[in-house]
Amino acid sequence: MAGAALTAPLALVGTWQLHRRLADLRTGTAGTMTGTLALSVDTEGVEWSESGVLHWTGRDVEVTRRYLLRDGSDGWWVYFDDGRPFHPWTPGRTVEHPCRADLYRGLVRVDSPHRWRIAWDVIGPAKHQRIVSRLVRRGVPKAATLEAPTHQEDR
Repeated sequence: MAGAALTAPLALVGTWQLHRRLADLRTGTAGTMTGTLALSVDTEGVEWSESGVLHWTGRDVEVTRRYLLRDGSDGWWVYFDDGRPFHPWTPGRTVEHPCRADLYRGLVRVDSPHRWRIAWDVIGPAKHQRIVSRLVRRGVPKAATLEAPTHQEDR
């Protein structure tokens, strides 16, 4: 696991290339999302803004997502854009978020100042999914972003 200074949201501010793999383990359907993640400082912390194209079941759909990262008395937290709490920002440690009867279990791994990833397993009566996102900082020489060996949680 990377050090606390490297994994703090402020250390990740910038523009990132985003590649996400999505798998519906019930139906065997899989897809990808490619786009950009912009982390920018706002008046209360860091704004997370994704945009890209979801490639799913033969269709391409433009998608966006926005989160807010806020530093509080119990550390950094990720919030939905409407202000509801999502999960604590604890890279290297598993987090959980209940969504109705489903459970999202995720892990953020910051591999270097130029590369990080997020893996989610979603299990419940409505969903059985695996979602893996890889992020590479834009504007960094390719040699600085070479992939580390695949970790078990990425499979």
